[in-house]
Amino acid sequence: MSVLEQILAMFVLWAAGMGLYFFLLNRWVLFTRDFGAKPLIMVVTFAALTLGSVWHGWQSGFSPLVWGALALLIVELLGELRLHGLRRRMAGTPPVWQENVAEQLTQPFTTQTLAIRRYEIRLPQWHGPRLRIAHVTDFHLNGVLPDSHYRLVMERVRQAEPDLIFLTGDYVSEENEYAAQLPELIGDVHGRLGSFAILGNHDHWAGSPPVVAGLRAAGFQTLENGFQTLDIGGQSVTICGCEDPWGATQWQPPTRSENTLVLALSHTADNIYRLAKAGAQVVFSGHYHAGQWRLPWIGPLMLPSRFGRRFAHGHFVVRGTHLFVSAGVGITRIPFRIYCRPDIFIVDILPGA
Repeated sequence: MSVLEQILAMFVLWAAGMGLYFFLLNRWVLFTRDFGAKPLIMVVTFAALTLGSVWHGWQSGFSPLVWGALALLIVELLGELRLHGLRRRMAGTPPVWQENVAEQLTQPFTTQTLAIRRYEIRLPQWHGPRLRIAHVTDFHLNGVLPDSHYRLVMERVRQAEPDLIFLTGDYVSEENEYAAQLPELIGDVHGRLGSFAILGNHDHWAGSPPVVAGLRAAGFQTLENGFQTLDIGGQSVTICGCEDPWGATQWQPPTRSENTLVLALSHTADNIYRLAKAGAQVVFSGHYHAGQWRLPWIGPLMLPSRFGRRFAHGHFVVRGTHLFVSAGVGITRIPFRIYCRPDIFIVDILPGA
């Protein structure tokens, strides 16, 4: 058994193990509810796959396990090609204007480097004037980021002069007492036609009543799994919330008519296929933090989504429904972002085909 054979076996086992971890095992772990041993399980699993694969490859060379790992690696690579094709087919239009988005290799830490991304979409269902929506998500108030960061976020929302403001969850992390800060941090900024919010998984896990109270004290209407219908420019607009799979009640699609514009707030983009089937024309989501840690030219390695990295960040068109997935403005678990800027989405809905 040559040294080259040992090195190749180590590499195949390691690469297959990392794919198994990032694309399957870690996806499941991230998707589960937070508990005390969760970070330890993630670290131990990662270390076991890394060290175990290197040790076995060095000791055994091209054993039957290595050939099995090679087959697994090929399946993983085919899965990545399929993901690339899906993302290309569902890619929406890029922002028409962006601010503070250029990444620099020499500056990997982007925890408070706020980016603004403005999109324009034309909807045949919309016959009113331009409708501007400011979308902010994943505050994660936990004492790590200074209040000035969140005040800057809301000041940039104010400067956009939105008609509607949508907040899509995770205002706290593990401690819901931080919800008492919501009126002070976000209560001075509102949409001209309304401000709406839903809860995220962390809000439910930490205990939702203080979060709901904080949002309402800040002047935001909490939708939960319900909806609100507005008359905007003589046209009916239904704004619905979807907190599945964490909400106290099960989401039910709102009643709609042919001339109603349906806008949906869903903390996770995993609900996109259900919402598209229910007739939502535009969906706003967060939850993924765009990975929070990203590699240049590669993107995130893992996301808390059953679809993996399919809807990691940006604008998608899924079965005719526009989906906007923001990176959010806060952080959780690992207290910093790497090559992953927090951002605000400003979405202008225009009439037309």
